[in-house]
Amino acid sequence: MRQCRGKLGIQVGSSTFTDIDYANDAVIFTADPAEWEEMLLSYETAANTTGLHCNWQKTKVQNVGAGPAPTSVQIENQLVESVTKFTYLGSDVVSGSSPTPEVHRRIGLANSIVGQLDGVWRNRRLSLNTKLRLYIYTSLVQSVLLHGTETWTLTKDDTARLQAFHMKAQRRILNIKRYDFVTNDSVQSQTKLTDLPLIITDRRHSLLGHVCRLPPDVPAHNMLQHCVNLSQDRCPAPDWKRPPGQSRKTWIQQVEEDHGCTIDSLWSSVQDRSLWRSLRPSLVKHSSE
Repeated sequence: MRQCRGKLGIQVGSSTFTDIDYANDAVIFTADPAEWEEMLLSYETAANTTGLHCNWQKTKVQNVGAGPAPTSVQIENQLVESVTKFTYLGSDVVSGSSPTPEVHRRIGLANSIVGQLDGVWRNRRLSLNTKLRLYIYTSLVQSVLLHGTETWTLTKDDTARLQAFHMKAQRRILNIKRYDFVTNDSVQSQTKLTDLPLIITDRRHSLLGHVCRLPPDVPAHNMLQHCVNLSQDRCPAPDWKRPPGQSRKTWIQQVEEDHGCTIDSLWSSVQDRSLWRSLRPSLVKHSSE
């Protein structure tokens, strides 16, 4: 990445963001779609020096912001396709900021696992505590359902869909039918499971604390700082303008709603780990009621 860094990146104020790397997966940025071909060739050339090669069939180009999708490009007689949705590290990255498609996808994946575990739910030799808390539901179902939720900005409808699935799964585990007319409060009194909105809020809390305490030169911290500045109308450059399109709730606004205070006050609290832990949502309290 260092060898081809001069040919890629997006500029936000005085900061340049070039790439995201995880294991053998890489995301590289450019502000000009016309540079895709040159940039990808530069990346392939740099990879060749270490004996690595790009898999062009798995490589895609995508516009994750405002504007039309970029055109596909031809690299070494291979078509690098332009897409509006791409699965990266288990999550669908959709052009646009709405997480609703990923919410539907996650619910579908988790529902499939619930169905596959029907034999476990009916097993009378396993206690309810084992089915729900220790191993099965929280580890195999809930972990799939909530993968990446700490980065989402959820609408009320999305939150309601997730909670509805959560309750439906609990009823299935308890073998409660629709015609039994059992209330949600009665179900939760048996399972003692925490509502999903509280779990997601707690995850956002942990993520904010982790990223805020990273060194300032780490890209994740740097980008979060830019988002905080924008939320307070501090633009990264005098000529900077917001991208066109309908304004949506940002992740920063979501965090402010979670805690009931501004991001500036949260930012100063994050540096004290003990204080930050005390500001966590009352997850433990709710799960034990």
